[in-house]
Amino acid sequence: MTDAVAAGMFDAVMEQRRASRRQVLIIGSIIIVLGLWSAWGAEFNLAKLAMGMPAFFDLFARMMPPDLSVIPGLMGPMIETLEMALLGTTIPIFFALPLAFLCAVNTSPYPVVSVFARLLVGAFRTVPELIWAMVLVTAVGLGPFPGVIALTLHSIGGLGKFYYEAIESTDPGIIEAMEAAGASRFKVIWFGIMPNVLPVMMSSTLFYWEYNNRASTVLGLVGAGGIGLALTHALQDFRYQEVITCLILIVLILVVIDRISAFLRARII
Repeated sequence: MTDAVAAGMFDAVMEQRRASRRQVLIIGSIIIVLGLWSAWGAEFNLAKLAMGMPAFFDLFARMMPPDLSVIPGLMGPMIETLEMALLGTTIPIFFALPLAFLCAVNTSPYPVVSVFARLLVGAFRTVPELIWAMVLVTAVGLGPFPGVIALTLHSIGGLGKFYYEAIESTDPGIIEAMEAAGASRFKVIWFGIMPNVLPVMMSSTLFYWEYNNRASTVLGLVGAGGIGLALTHALQDFRYQEVITCLILIVLILVVIDRISAFLRARII
């Protein structure tokens, strides 16, 4: 009987492994088929890329050496870019936080309010900041102001999602215990939920600050100010040595921002 039981267990394990292998094979085949279909639809062509490499290297040669004489003139646009990212990250906090409490199922007063708030947050997040900037530049004109508003609108959606997911991950026992003790909804949120989710919220905010510093450099392509606008003008005027200087400055400042963000995140978490 013991041998029969052992043999049965062995067969069951082997059958489970065979089923797992079949599942991996099926999933892998689906991924490969979808990848080939996407490559065909997107006209992915490595031969075409190889044929274009000489032109790329020719353009890169014309960018060298960087024109360092333009750096003093780029400091203003660079600072403008940093200011856009900072405002585009701090302003959304005051809108994303209350929206997050309305979105979260454990803090929303009514389910219909949660559904509507999630739709609003999703709408803000779905529209890219570049599209927001294009619309706002048309409405209010060129400059960093439409860039700040574009970053703000997109960040409300992004931060709102991070925030309400953090709120929903709160241990329900904390909420139940405080409510059983007679705590009001405000006290439950302020003393029960916030201390638990605040590190996650701060980490998410730092992530979006880092992200907005990257996004703000792109918004200049549609006239929303910052060093992206200087880069666009240099490209349009074929000042390629100035272009590479702008790109180097962008990379350097983003590396610094990344290190600052990592340091602050390590301190928070």
